[in-house]
Amino acid sequence: MDPVFSAWFEGKYLSTDWTSRFLSVWASLLAARRDEPLKVLEIGSWEGRSAIFFLQYLSKCQLTCIDTFMGSPEHALRAKWADQLAHVEQRFDLNIAEFGGRVEKIKSRSSQALARLVAEDRSFDVVFIDGSHHSTDVLADAVFSWPMVRDGGIVIFDDYEWTFFADETDHPKLGVDTFLSVHAGQYRELYRGEQIIIQKIEASKIEPSRAPSPGAPAPLQEAGQARDIAEKSVEFVLIAEAGILDAQALLLCESIRCFTGAYSRCPITVVSPRSSRRPSLSTLRKLEQLDVEYLPIEIESYFPQYGTSYRIHALAHVERRPGPPIIVQLDSDTIFIAEPDFSLGASAAAARPVDVKGMCTTGSGDPFDSYWRKLCALVGVDYEHLPIVQTTVGGQAVRASYNGGLFVAKRACGLFQRTEDIFRQLVAADMKPWADGPTHNTGTGILHGEATSYWGTSQAAFSLAAVAGNHSVRLLPDTYNFPLNCMAALAVPDPARLVHIHYHHLFSAGSADANPVLNGTLDLPVGISEWLLARLPLQEHPQPTVPKRDLPKPPRRKAILVLGMHRSGTSALGGVINALGAAGPKNPLSPNSHNPRGFWESARLHLANEDLLASANSHWSDWQALDPRWMQSPTAERHRHKIRAILDNEFGDEPLFFVKDPRICRFVPFLSSILAEMAVDAVAFLPVRNPLEVALSLKRRDGLPLPRSLMLWLRHVLDAEYHSRGMPRYFLRHEDFLIDWRRLMDRAAEQTDVVWPARSSHSDVEIEQFLTADLHHERASIEDMRNHPDVTPLIRKTYDIFRAMAVDGESPELRAELDRVRMGFDESCDVLGMMVAAETEQLRGELGARNLEYGAAIRAQHDLRLEHDAVVRALHDVGLERDTVAGVLHDLRLERDAAVRAQHALGLERDTVARAIHDLGIERDELVRDRDALRAERNALLASSSWRLTAPLRWVKGPFVRRR
Repeated sequence: MDPVFSAWFEGKYLSTDWTSRFLSVWASLLAARRDEPLKVLEIGSWEGRSAIFFLQYLSKCQLTCIDTFMGSPEHALRAKWADQLAHVEQRFDLNIAEFGGRVEKIKSRSSQALARLVAEDRSFDVVFIDGSHHSTDVLADAVFSWPMVRDGGIVIFDDYEWTFFADETDHPKLGVDTFLSVHAGQYRELYRGEQIIIQKIEASKIEPSRAPSPGAPAPLQEAGQARDIAEKSVEFVLIAEAGILDAQALLLCESIRCFTGAYSRCPITVVSPRSSRRPSLSTLRKLEQLDVEYLPIEIESYFPQYGTSYRIHALAHVERRPGPPIIVQLDSDTIFIAEPDFSLGASAAAARPVDVKGMCTTGSGDPFDSYWRKLCALVGVDYEHLPIVQTTVGGQAVRASYNGGLFVAKRACGLFQRTEDIFRQLVAADMKPWADGPTHNTGTGILHGEATSYWGTSQAAFSLAAVAGNHSVRLLPDTYNFPLNCMAALAVPDPARLVHIHYHHLFSAGSADANPVLNGTLDLPVGISEWLLARLPLQEHPQPTVPKRDLPKPPRRKAILVLGMHRSGTSALGGVINALGAAGPKNPLSPNSHNPRGFWESARLHLANEDLLASANSHWSDWQALDPRWMQSPTAERHRHKIRAILDNEFGDEPLFFVKDPRICRFVPFLSSILAEMAVDAVAFLPVRNPLEVALSLKRRDGLPLPRSLMLWLRHVLDAEYHSRGMPRYFLRHEDFLIDWRRLMDRAAEQTDVVWPARSSHSDVEIEQFLTADLHHERASIEDMRNHPDVTPLIRKTYDIFRAMAVDGESPELRAELDRVRMGFDESCDVLGMMVAAETEQLRGELGARNLEYGAAIRAQHDLRLEHDAVVRALHDVGLERDTVAGVLHDLRLERDAAVRAQHALGLERDTVARAIHDLGIERDELVRDRDALRAERNALLASSSWRLTAPLRWVKGPFVRRR
């Protein structure tokens, strides 16, 4: 840990440290805003270590901490953590006491606290999510927090790869991945490893196409599914060249087939980028035995002295081809020793950080920082958006740069093509990071000077390509791309867990003493060491040297060019040619509902021809002629190398093969010149079909209007006929071919000097089964064609000439007539082209207006979303007020009930008092009556004579009695 950081924690009450290893990463990402009064939200504080960092590093920040201080389930399950629970809150309070009013402590469950903060319309610049580690809780914390994150704010997800819980669906990773998937396009990823760190993109800068569709469900189930990848979901790509790379490539391919488990049968493509350094014949034979595709191409590097540049170009080339959804690029000096995991989830790519810092930058003050800032400016990338990674050796926090020994990327993202483009830009700008290239001991030997002047730029270009495309890169664990040459400086992971080793030069002769595998320092699992020992040291496979005078002169090879318009029966013709013994492509296009019996075209050549037309600003459905000057351009020259390499790979040294793709009608001279360079003689078969049938078939398959299809037919057949005049050729009518193929194919062979290698009774039966009447789907007579309103006189005349050539043979007169037709058609195309260009420009203007309308609609939709969010917050506030009113009503009800009870009690007391008053009244009446009776008696006595006579006696008795 940085000594400055360490000083902040001295004297604090801290029993655990789960944070310090990330502080340098946090510091790098927050450095530019260190002096701002940021608002920081921390979900999960424990004893306050992370809180201390934020408060110290961001000296003007205000920190809000949410924690129950009662721990989570994992704390209760481990004694060393459970023992701390009683003291956690007390320690937190003591540790942050010095920061006083800068800290807001909320003791609560995060769901309740976050709901309150949302209702208060709070906002934050930094959010650290480290509360409950259950996937659902992590997801809930992220969802609640996200609306409060300001534009440009940072969210840190802790414990991304934490696997404490037995059930994978409980892991934090699932919650984080789900959140990232749902909010794709709304953030840029800054760091990926044990933590995920993202930055919120300003709402106005979110690309509509990347925003999630409204109502899209969160892919919880998809993210939780098993990560087994089916065969052929991955394509491994590496380079092999003459020399030590020969042996390294073989060892790597064999390790893939032996040790990668579910990936062991995935396609492997070995690229040979330079004709001057092709692998040895023995290597090619062994690659074939391992079912590895060998792809010889000719690459023109932007800086050939930098050998790694060929890898950049080769990957871009492979990425442009059709293939599995994931490409795994490998340095040849690596091997697999266990089954990898190439699942990418929401990420576009995966890689390991650079081994050592090299030309990377640690930030301001670094000697390479200026170079990186200029590099970012050159390619239009915000320097501050570059993620932070930690180097494998030394753990230095540097701006993103990944080790080129292993790149995993989704093909559809185009990362390798973008990498190639960025590399081209930096070479054109002469942006060499090294004035005098450093010395490196690599898998191909010791390199320095010009060979290493761009050292590290291939990895930098990949990093910039990812950021430019807003693509996240998953950091692979340290068991991948393990740098064997740096083992002394590393804490070696458990050898039983190692997956992929980057051995550099250590498997070559003379390196045994320094090789940790051979000297016993690294104890690999049982079987791996023995497998390696049987193959080391690696030996170069030199090409055999045979004096040229002793080599027999090979016979001239032939290529049959099937020159026919789309839907003209070229596939049926290709199938018959193949059955008669001419070699077809090794990698044909797959059949489909339109061609259930196959296209008989090379899938790679098909794609290369599409690229060639695109580079000439054309496409397969273009009816205008190609500019002949384009054929001589440097762009066309690059396509020449590519197409020649494909022809070499698809047909090898076959003495007779056929090339079928309707597109080649448009550039016959280009293709025939490539064949001439290969010492291959070209002959042409030209199928002729009723143009109305062709147009009807295209309408059914592609929905093209009949007039356009008819113009396409005219362009293809006229170009094919004109440019094939210099080679042996044969015209055959489609309807005749379907019913009398034997006669036509025999005549074709005779006129072109082709000998069918496999013509036999067996091939005849095979062809009869293949060539049935149901291949003729669309039918139209000559009368239908001539009377159809969309068929112009030019088309009728051209078809009549071709029919005559197919039936009666060629003649100078017929070719002259076709020349006049072609000239008239070209002139018409020029006029039509100008009209189409004008209409296209008008449509572009309308499209631009529509785009403006669309943009306005998107902005309106965004405003509606903001209004929706405001309504949701208002409803939440109303809900809080409703709860308050409900509480008051409840209290009033309680008071009313108490009053009713009191009133009832008073009623009872009143009744008692009334009864008592009534009784007293009765008693009073009785006393009054008694009094009145006594008075009456007294009065009666006083009135009686006896009373008066005894009066003296009473007087005498009275004093006597008183004296006694």
